[in-house]
Amino acid sequence: MNTIKRPNILLLFTDQQRKDSLGCYGNPIAITPNIDKLADTGAVFENYYTQSPICMPSRVSLLTGKYCSAHGIGTNGPEVPDSMLTIQKRLKPYGYKTANFGKLHFLPHSYRDHRDKHPDFGFDEHVISDEPGCYDDPYSQWVQHVAPEQLEGIRTSLPPEARRFGKPEYSQQEREPQNPFIFEADEQYTHSSYVAELTNDFLERNENNKNPFFCISGFYAPHTPINPPKRFLDLYEIEHMSKPILGEAEDVMESLRNISPLEWQRIKQFYMALVSHVDDCVGKIVDKLKETNLYDNTIIVFVSDHGEYLGDHGRVQKGMPGEDVITNVPFIIHYPKALTPNRFDQLVESVDWLPTMLEMAGIPVANDIQGKSLKALLQGVTSTHKDLIITEQFEPHGLREVSVRDKQYRYYSNSEGEELLFDLQNDSHELNNVAKEQSHSDALSKMRFKMLQKIQQTAYPNVEKIFEY
Repeated sequence: MNTIKRPNILLLFTDQQRKDSLGCYGNPIAITPNIDKLADTGAVFENYYTQSPICMPSRVSLLTGKYCSAHGIGTNGPEVPDSMLTIQKRLKPYGYKTANFGKLHFLPHSYRDHRDKHPDFGFDEHVISDEPGCYDDPYSQWVQHVAPEQLEGIRTSLPPEARRFGKPEYSQQEREPQNPFIFEADEQYTHSSYVAELTNDFLERNENNKNPFFCISGFYAPHTPINPPKRFLDLYEIEHMSKPILGEAEDVMESLRNISPLEWQRIKQFYMALVSHVDDCVGKIVDKLKETNLYDNTIIVFVSDHGEYLGDHGRVQKGMPGEDVITNVPFIIHYPKALTPNRFDQLVESVDWLPTMLEMAGIPVANDIQGKSLKALLQGVTSTHKDLIITEQFEPHGLREVSVRDKQYRYYSNSEGEELLFDLQNDSHELNNVAKEQSHSDALSKMRFKMLQKIQQTAYPNVEKIFEY
């Protein structure tokens, strides 16, 4: 009996990447030909939003199909329970071989010893390097093994939190976005090159495998520190870089107040160079898919966990209130075998990715998954999807923050009573808070109500009567 092989799934997962860093999302100076080609022949989502503006909760939501308040991870730092039902565990009964190379971020970085064996979290293969250059992890040990003379050149300083735990400091290079620098080792030893090499080795070993695979290529870039190889920095002219966008009532972080417009352009030049380096690595992975005859039956997904302020709103890094520059990130699904090229402007959440992959692989979507599959939208069966998205961030016994967004407004509130409201049709960059303006009182009430409804749906999933009274 002949059976049809389920599709392979390759998740190209970047960190802290702005949507406007790519040519396929309208940036005229972006040199990202490989990702743009995936977009030209795939499904491009204009309004895809992450469930959290920071790494760990965003990644857990994508890989579980559940909202933050349902899976319980609302900030960076906690350990993700090994019992968490992630996509790799859902695919395993259907014959999938699963792997993660590079960043995963299911464990906290700062206090643990990165030389210790990492839990597999249901992956058949995993080589985890969550924050490269600053720890003795598989990445730095690989460099030390293959090119010990290059080791010093890959090093970066510790994150501030790690210094509290007495970690060894290998470099004094500043790691904040406002302090970019050129990668000092040879280009082939960047973390992105490492992830691409591990991925391509996996593809070669699975060329003739009868079973399908699910693989995450966990790129750390363009997350800080912003340290591209010089070859990619030379692709960009500093005068072509845009300057940060700041509202009249917005405060600038104290550490950023002395940065000139020209310095901001230089920072963005380095950031764009790092994006182009990731694009180059993506091209090498796609080429390997073609060489190994895996390309035609592989769903390639390109996505990031959240964006980067890069001076917008007077800030760097990421966080709440989760403006579009942070939560509206690139999302591309490439599978010409079943999908025609198209662009979608419907509101989409990261929890929707998992059920979409399951449906496209012919696997039932369990009731505990909160996301909504995009398959019907992708195939033209429907033109509607969602009318509201939610973004969450919360700390144990600490501040709780929620933002909801529809096509016209973004509303934000926190557990200390602060409220923000942005009229997106008249203020697309979210610079003017109209929460206290009488002219928007009705909109404020409606968005409050929408937030209450949405948070009830996310925090209390699948509540139903299961016993007779």
